[in-house]
Amino acid sequence: MKSDGNGRTKMNPQNEFNDRLIRLPELERIFGVCKRTVRRKAENGELPPLRRIGRAVGMLESQVKAYFQRLSQPS
Repeated sequence: MKSDGNGRTKMNPQNEFNDRLIRLPELERIFGVCKRTVRRKAENGELPPLRRIGRAVGMLESQVKAYFQRLSQPS
């Protein structure tokens, strides 16, 4: 975020609000496991945390991408 010179911060709308919530049915396809396993692995810290927005439950797309990037890096 950048300051506007008056002590306020200006948000960059291109980077601040482009993260979508990937819901459980899509997470099942992405990870290749059932939604109960997605929930259990998220609770155990093996997957990114689940988020609840209203009635919707899922993971932030940026966290899922970061998870796969960490997996692809050599140990």
